[in-house]
Amino acid sequence: MSNIDTDMSKILISWLAFNNDFNEGKVNKENSPNYAMHKYFYKYDKHILLSTAKKDDIRLEQLLNVLHIDFPSHNTEGVYMNVEDVIDYNSIKSKVERKLQELKEHEIDIYFSPGTSIMQVSWFVCHTTLGLKTHLLQTRPPKKSKSGKPELLEIVSERSITPYTAIINEIKNNKEFTYEGLKNYKITNSIKSVYDKAYKISQADGVTTLIFGESGTGKEHLAKFIHKNSARKTSPFVAINCSAFGDNLLESRLFGYKKGAFTGAEKDSIGLFEEANKGTIFMDEIGDISPYMQQSLLRVLQEKEISQIGGITKKIDVRVIAATNKNLNELCSQGKFRWDLYYRLIVTELELPTICERGKKETEEMLDFFINEKKVLYKRAQPIKLSKEARTIILNYSFPGNIREIENLVEHLYVFCETNAGINNIPNRIKFKSSDSSSLRWNDVEKALIEKVLKMYKGNQRQAFIALGYGAINTLRKKIKDYNIEVLKEV
Repeated sequence: MSNIDTDMSKILISWLAFNNDFNEGKVNKENSPNYAMHKYFYKYDKHILLSTAKKDDIRLEQLLNVLHIDFPSHNTEGVYMNVEDVIDYNSIKSKVERKLQELKEHEIDIYFSPGTSIMQVSWFVCHTTLGLKTHLLQTRPPKKSKSGKPELLEIVSERSITPYTAIINEIKNNKEFTYEGLKNYKITNSIKSVYDKAYKISQADGVTTLIFGESGTGKEHLAKFIHKNSARKTSPFVAINCSAFGDNLLESRLFGYKKGAFTGAEKDSIGLFEEANKGTIFMDEIGDISPYMQQSLLRVLQEKEISQIGGITKKIDVRVIAATNKNLNELCSQGKFRWDLYYRLIVTELELPTICERGKKETEEMLDFFINEKKVLYKRAQPIKLSKEARTIILNYSFPGNIREIENLVEHLYVFCETNAGINNIPNRIKFKSSDSSSLRWNDVEKALIEKVLKMYKGNQRQAFIALGYGAINTLRKKIKDYNIEVLKEV
């Protein structure tokens, strides 16, 4: 540590110290570290004082009032940080990281002394990894100073070379962590890595996220997972499908409007961005919005403010997660999507595979998962049982609707079946399109060809193996067994 000249700094930021700033409900000027900073060392443009309490706690206002009265030339601003747990590292770090990013154009002195040990660790990590113009300061009280006066010291530390855009890598990849909010969701091997990345993103609150995936692959669920594991988890999560609205309606839904702003605006209405303030907004099908709305959204991401239709401009603090099933890079190249908005959205990106890409093993895992889950919804004592033939037909279907279509199929079976489900209970759209003719995988193509030839020769395996060009009938028999092919009895 070394003594420093505070003239070098412009912004001071610190936590409110409830134990030391107050005594019996009043500001304790003798022991308050924040009061001492103003009394002995204040040479700043502004002091930002953070509080973990809720807004109905008056202690922050009490300290601000005392500082204003005793130091009228000092500019002090109080900020409520909505912290539920003062020893929750991920939550606290995420919140102070976001606040420091808002101040990135300034010299920032972080007053390290007030706060819990977790708060101090969070300050240290942000100081050493964000690459901002920050200094860590702490004070030595008079009774521990050789001079008998308080001393201001800088904590000198090595800075990480990790840039801010890679800060999500600082969270350890712990494969044993528990996924919050996934009790009713099946995480199979192919998407485990996607959710691992999503967890890291949830801890880096200052970044936007773009999720790629076909309809029904679980994009909104992934967005909720990010929200529920972030520092914003106690604040609203709001979702909107952008493709469902035209420009005028989408603009009013997102940004709100004042009474009389347009025909039918009979009262003031807040928009979804304002509704999601301090939380997360999930914008699905972002690739379908018009150039006009692209410009409007770009302004929101750049300025962090919204303009009500016919109303005023408001500052907002919202995490944006967008999703699309389109190739935005290609749309940008065609001039249909703005490159600047694209780069604003894709600070971090995730991609969900289709159920077909995940393979039959995982399709069967999802099928069995929903069969067990829906048992409770439909109040059955036992899960419904699929016949061997019905299961084969289902697993041979490509499920273009992905996870959502598997879930809907299971609900269909529970509605029409009591205990067992056979071929006759499967919808025709699945029954007649389950030959994997659309698949390019060799196993699927070979299986479909074997079924076609067996049907052509009415189940005669000897004629079929010759037509297929196999060297021995046993080769055909083995493939029939491996592919679980149902063979007609030879006539």
